[in-house]
Amino acid sequence: MTPLDRPITAYQSVVTWGEGLRQQWGGDPLAEEPEKLRALEDFCAFIGEDPDTIVQRCFRIRKADGERVLSDKWRAHYADKIKEFRVRRPPPDGPRQAAAVLGFLIHNGVLVQA
Repeated sequence: MTPLDRPITAYQSVVTWGEGLRQQWGGDPLAEEPEKLRALEDFCAFIGEDPDTIVQRCFRIRKADGERVLSDKWRAHYADKIKEFRVRRPPPDGPRQAAAVLGFLIHNGVLVQA
């Protein structure tokens, strides 16, 4: 069961991802490689969260100065979940799908190593 309440392309974080890919590669990579979107949908179903929630949790507001910063706790959580997601899928799909999810996070300003 997927936690998405609308098409995946309607989430702001997915729009941001698509814009980043277009700027980097030209064309429309998400339309040309729909398996990237499917990988993100599968990951969302795997963890029970939508794309915007994933990105929002990776940031926090620092109490000292009110600045928005990355959350080490949530980045580590999602890195672990991506690793788990990758090993539950046979090669070459697992690594390819995990790479798509990592790309989604990176284009939303979340640097994760998984």
